[in-house]
Amino acid sequence: MTDAAPAPRRTVTLHVSSGKPVVRLPLVPAAACAAAALALFPRVTALAAVAALLRRMTLSVQDATTAATPAVD
Repeated sequence: MTDAAPAPRRTVTLHVSSGKPVVRLPLVPAAACAAAALALFPRVTALAAVAALLRRMTLSVQDATTAATPAVD
C-alpha cells in the first residue's frame, strides 16, 4: 500500500492595514470555519467582510516555509 501525500502546509493570515497579523490559522481549519460561518450566519459573515474591507484588512495564504519568515515591504 502506498503512503498518502502529505497535506499542504499553508496558513491563512488576516492582517490589519498596518501589516500586523491579527489571526493566523492553518488552511483547512480556516476554510472549515469560513464555510460554517457562511452556512450558519450568512448575514453576519457578510457584515464582517464589509467591515474588514472598510478597515482595509488583507488576507493572505502562505506556505509554511514563507509564513515563518516575515515579509519585508
